[in-house]
Amino acid sequence: MKLVLAEVFNSWQGEGGSLPGSAFGRRQIFVRFAGCDLRCEWCDSREYIDASRVSRWRYEIEPFTGRFEYKPNPANLEDVIKAILHLDTGDIHSISYTGGEPTLQTRALRALMEKMKELGFDNFLETHGGLPEAVREVADITDYASVDIKDESAKAIKNWRELVLREVESIRILKDAGAEVYAKLVVTNETKLENVRWYAELLKGLAPLAIQPKEPIDIPMARLMDIYRVAAEVLGKKNVGLSFQVHKYLNVL
Repeated sequence: MKLVLAEVFNSWQGEGGSLPGSAFGRRQIFVRFAGCDLRCEWCDSREYIDASRVSRWRYEIEPFTGRFEYKPNPANLEDVIKAILHLDTGDIHSISYTGGEPTLQTRALRALMEKMKELGFDNFLETHGGLPEAVREVADITDYASVDIKDESAKAIKNWRELVLREVESIRILKDAGAEVYAKLVVTNETKLENVRWYAELLKGLAPLAIQPKEPIDIPMARLMDIYRVAAEVLGKKNVGLSFQVHKYLNVL
């Protein structure tokens, strides 16, 4: 089994805030997949969007050191498992599968997730959620999930409303399979309150919402509070929270 990866490393989960389903502040081993079918304007992993141009993947040689060695893509499944196990510090909350978009490589993703479950790890899926049938293929072995709601301002795809509906369907699939799920909405200065209300209506009774300002943060705090208020009016005050990319402030991966 082959995978096209970007990197494998040990760090803290910096996103999600305090919502159910979040692993914020928990130590994880991250497996970053190469390749994504969306083109978000604020993407912080642009170098990994085109999987065909990611000729090698890197793996941390000692946990939380930021020192890496490289191997060519595609990666062998056994090499990836070996890299993960070498980074197991005994305090790992879960294995995070991120990207890029991991569900573009569903067969390889499932094979890796199954092996991690066999070895006693929990699986944490980070996905844009735009491929609900691919999500369905791994939902039964997913313990936690962060699913994006791509705001109109992300300009991820022309028919962004259809994408949002697919993302909500992915959340429903994961929840029905027993995963703890939250939705993550990256907001910008261009985010419209009427859109936030629509997202919240779709998520009501389904999943809590983490509102995360685009980095670097340029949205006024008063505007961010307005977005929070509108979401909470629909979802309820216990089902909305703020998320920040705290790992960046700590200068860790």
